[in-house]
Amino acid sequence: GKIKRVEELSNKDYLTIVKYIQNGDYYGLNKFFENTIIDTDLNIFDRLYLLLYYRMTFVDGNITIEKDGRQIDINLVSLLNKLEENYRDFEYIFTEKDIEVTLDLPNISYYKTIDELFISAIKTLKVSNKSLNFYELPADEQSQILDNLPIEVFNKIKAYIESISNDLLDVTVIAENKAVGVERFGINVISNGLIEFIANIFTTDLKQFYKLLYYFQNTITPGSNIFFDLSPIETKIILNEHNKRIEEENKELKKNQQQQQQQ
Repeated sequence: GKIKRVEELSNKDYLTIVKYIQNGDYYGLNKFFENTIIDTDLNIFDRLYLLLYYRMTFVDGNITIEKDGRQIDINLVSLLNKLEENYRDFEYIFTEKDIEVTLDLPNISYYKTIDELFISAIKTLKVSNKSLNFYELPADEQSQILDNLPIEVFNKIKAYIESISNDLLDVTVIAENKAVGVERFGINVISNGLIEFIANIFTTDLKQFYKLLYYFQNTITPGSNIFFDLSPIETKIILNEHNKRIEEENKELKKNQQQQQQQ
């Protein structure tokens, strides 16, 4: 993996994320992540790790998933540790008809066609003494090159994708527990199941979000737009502290009223 510094997730951006999810716009959701926190050369595994870390740091360290009719809480630190345990080097180099091809984990987290997935797995192409960094080529050039590759090269790329799918898709999110009737739940990393899973853990109820916005701006910080600059986790901390203070004030008020009644 790579070292990546991420900007804080603001409530403004979180609202944008939730809107994409509510509309089922996975393409727009992925583009938003790529424009804000995901570098385009990050592979699919690093993307998943980064988005989970992003969710853990700025929204909440736990997620709740409904599985077999039960609400199951999952600690994201544990899930990130599982991902690290599953990670290994998937780079593969082969030569076919004087074309040297270097493949690696796809640098993509959502795709519309299988060709996009194949293209994203090609790291470099070397013909004679000329080497091409495939990641850096425009999309139309990538597609043109892919269309003109010998069928033998194309078949090896396909076999590589199938191989890493079998090796990498088995990321357990919820372990099987026969005692309570819960089946195993995993993430298929080499598929659009990744962005669907990310959507599931970032989503929240829009009505509740707007209620929180109204309450925050009219009760906690009236006349201020600071809400949109805060992160969701900061908002939760401030809200909890506010509610705690209100509860203490109400207890003190009730205590004073009781004392007055006894006098």
